[in-house]
Amino acid sequence: MNVNVIENKTTKTYNVPTTWNELTLGRYMRIMKVLKDKEETSDIERLVRIINCLSKIPKKHIYSLEVNSLKALGKHITNFLESEPNDELEHLVTIEDIEYGFHPKLFDMSLGEFVDLETYMKDIDNNMHNIMSVLYRPVTQKDEENKYLIEEYEPSEERANLFKKHLTVREFNGASVFFSDLERQLSNNLIKSSIQKLKKKKNKKT
Repeated sequence: MNVNVIENKTTKTYNVPTTWNELTLGRYMRIMKVLKDKEETSDIERLVRIINCLSKIPKKHIYSLEVNSLKALGKHITNFLESEPNDELEHLVTIEDIEYGFHPKLFDMSLGEFVDLETYMKDIDNNMHNIMSVLYRPVTQKDEENKYLIEEYEPSEERANLFKKHLTVREFNGASVFFSDLERQLSNNLIKSSIQKLKKKKNKKT
C-alpha cells in the first residue's frame, strides 16, 4: 500500500508493507518494540508509532493525514498484523551478491559461537541482527546437492548491520523457531561435551 504525503510543498510516496515477509530485520525489531511496549498510550498514538515503524512516514505527517486515509491505513495494518510470516528455514540467502548459509552443524559449534549466542539471547529483541550474524555466514563451498560449508566464526559487526538493513522476515523468521529452545539445547550440548572431556582426563590419569 502506498501513502502520499506533502513534504515541503512536494508529494512524497511511502510504502506500507502488506505482509510480515516484506519487512527488513531492522524494521521488524522496531515494530516488535512498539507491540511489546507496555507503557500506557492512546490507541491513536500506538497506531501512529506502528505506521511510523512500518513505513518511515514521519509522525508529524501521519498526524496531518485525513481521517479517511488514517482509517484505511488502520485497516491495512490490522490485516498486516494478522498475516502469517514465512516459517520455513531458509538455509541459503543472498545479500549484495554474497551467499550466506545457515550454520550446518549447529550443535558442533565452537565455544566462541556458543558464548556470543548465549550473550545475545539474553536480549533477543535488541540482538536479532547479531544472532543472525552468528547463524548465517558466507558460504565457502557448495556442491550440486546444495550441501555447503561456511566461514569459520569471527564476530562481525559489519555483517550484523548488513543483515539488519537487508535481511527480510521471509529469510530470517524460519531461523527464529530455534530461539525458544536453542539456549537450553546448547547448554546441554556444552555440558555433555565438558563431561566427556573430564572423563577423558580422568581416564588418562588412571
